[in-house]
Amino acid sequence: MLARPAHSASNGPVDELAKLNIQRRQEVETQRDNLITQHGERQQPVAADYPLAQLRTRIREALRARSGRPELEPDIAVSARNEFGGDLVIKVPELLKQGGARPYISDHVPWIAEVLQGPDFADLVAEVATKGIYVNLKLSDRWLLDSLTPILSLAERYGEVDTQAARRVVVDYSSPNVAKVLHAGHIRSTIIGHVLGNLHQACGALVYRLNHINDFGGFGFSLEGYRRFAERFPSELTDNQRLLALYSLRRALERVAGGDTLSEADQATVAQYLPEATTPEAQTQAYREFEAASNERFERLEQGDPEEVALWSRMVQWSLADFETFYNALDIHIDFVLGESFYFQAGNELVQTWLNTGKAVTFTEAMLAAEVARLDELLAAEKITSAERDRGEEAAAKDVGAVVVPLRDGARLVILRADGRSIYATRDLGAIGVRRALFDPTDITYVVGQEQKVHFDRVFQAAEATGLATPAEITFKHLFFGFYVDAGTRKKLSSRDSVSNVNQLLTASVEHFRNRVGERGDHGPAELEEAATQLAIGSLVFNDLKQDVKGAVEIATGDLQKTIGDFEKSGGAYVVYTACRARSILTKHGGPVPAPQAISSFELNAQEAALILKLLCLPERLAAAAEQTDPVVLVRYLLDVASAYNPYYAKYPVLKDGEANQARLTLTKAVQQTLSNGLQHCHITCPPRI
Repeated sequence: MLARPAHSASNGPVDELAKLNIQRRQEVETQRDNLITQHGERQQPVAADYPLAQLRTRIREALRARSGRPELEPDIAVSARNEFGGDLVIKVPELLKQGGARPYISDHVPWIAEVLQGPDFADLVAEVATKGIYVNLKLSDRWLLDSLTPILSLAERYGEVDTQAARRVVVDYSSPNVAKVLHAGHIRSTIIGHVLGNLHQACGALVYRLNHINDFGGFGFSLEGYRRFAERFPSELTDNQRLLALYSLRRALERVAGGDTLSEADQATVAQYLPEATTPEAQTQAYREFEAASNERFERLEQGDPEEVALWSRMVQWSLADFETFYNALDIHIDFVLGESFYFQAGNELVQTWLNTGKAVTFTEAMLAAEVARLDELLAAEKITSAERDRGEEAAAKDVGAVVVPLRDGARLVILRADGRSIYATRDLGAIGVRRALFDPTDITYVVGQEQKVHFDRVFQAAEATGLATPAEITFKHLFFGFYVDAGTRKKLSSRDSVSNVNQLLTASVEHFRNRVGERGDHGPAELEEAATQLAIGSLVFNDLKQDVKGAVEIATGDLQKTIGDFEKSGGAYVVYTACRARSILTKHGGPVPAPQAISSFELNAQEAALILKLLCLPERLAAAAEQTDPVVLVRYLLDVASAYNPYYAKYPVLKDGEANQARLTLTKAVQQTLSNGLQHCHITCPPRI
């Protein structure tokens, strides 16, 4: 299904694109098998084995046994004893709903408290108190300290769970356009998508990270322009810069043809490559001729013409090499970088199959008339406005001759142009088919901007309508993210305005933290560079993850330093600094950290009890962040832990007069490990020393 076989010499020219895709598939299969092997070798911690999960299980089973209700599900929430009088707050919603608060308090709260005060919980519970509908538990110091054991024993694996062990998740993210400028929007997609992959992997899923690049649509302009303007490119331009210049020319000519007035920059671009076209009319004519020639080039590329494929392949590599500087700067490496060219032939084959089976149809004039009649009925029923009716007719008229998949509520998805050419939808549906064959996914998540929301909704509907993939087989999700907006005006930034040179942003961020860390003056050059780079990436990543994924991110246009400062204030550096402070205490101690069970004499205060319980929540927070496909769940948790530890260690010294408080030392090690692990899942590394 991936690619049609290459033609033999007797049947016509060799399809070089098909040959290339066959080779790519073999490479993908090899990489896939490596990932499967690595996943199989990974021993995943079991969620139910963590202390907080075991505690909840003990309480739940005891209450079920006493009540005689095997399905009873108590609500057991972590609290703070200095605020609520206990470490855990317990209620049973099912019993509470039966008669309301008063009968619940009189009939059920007493026996719940009695069970938890019994001998079966002597090792766990230090004190039980009731307050209204709640039963508050104060946990024993021994249990609290011993519960740190898995944090120390699992080390960098602490927090990981097996809640998604049965899932195979494809995460589609980053998705830059070849031969175009990489812009700030790609920062959001890359960061969110990569961290989402980390979260699924931390929960035991087999994760396939895919960078679905646009290396096909509109490429005829690049193929034609590169040859046509070879003598007019400024000599200092690199190969990739030539592609970017061609894209700028294309956009300028499109604006001319659309009747727009060109900016000075656009006028200079047109004059550089079309000096003979001095009027808008001449420029429009040149554009139409250029467009026709470009379409012919693209048609030959689709057919696998060796000459076009050879130049196209080189062009793709020029762009990918440029993109790689961005990925390297973020230290992000994606498993598979596959373009639309990898899927389009599979998409074309699906279209033909669906035409043969009636799952797709050619949109005819008769269908147009029926659609217009439907719109008129909706208008008469006042379900749509006149403007909506007219837009609907205009859109339907454009679809005449195209191949469409009928969807719900009279909607449709165009999957092949009237001239037989593939489009984005063709390739996206082909991608689903290829990914099913290669990865057998249970989930496919697309981390793509909100402007693609309608497109993906219809692609998912079409996949179901055609039987390509039903909801029972694959869970599709479009995780869209908000735009970058101007911090002053709140207006969406264009690709050109939104920090188009992301490497410049990262370079400036590294310089900022190099100066900050260098103020101490006790770092070697290599150590300083490592710390500055890790803090720069951490602030950038944390700022993005801290936002509501679907909300906007503000950028101070024209003031890179303000943007960097805002990123730092978002809290990433604060969490990193906290983890580093904890590690510096351990380094200053210089000796081994005792196992909790080896500490016999200790007493925990309310702050320590609350801090320990926060640390025990990491497995649950990781699982929730992955299940909700929302990294902000983990980010807020890390901020909460850092905010709890900073005032704690300032008030209760771990080291005093050369001696270590053993319980506090163990707790500090647990804090350092928990924060470092959580940050790592967020693709943030703590520098060895700050």
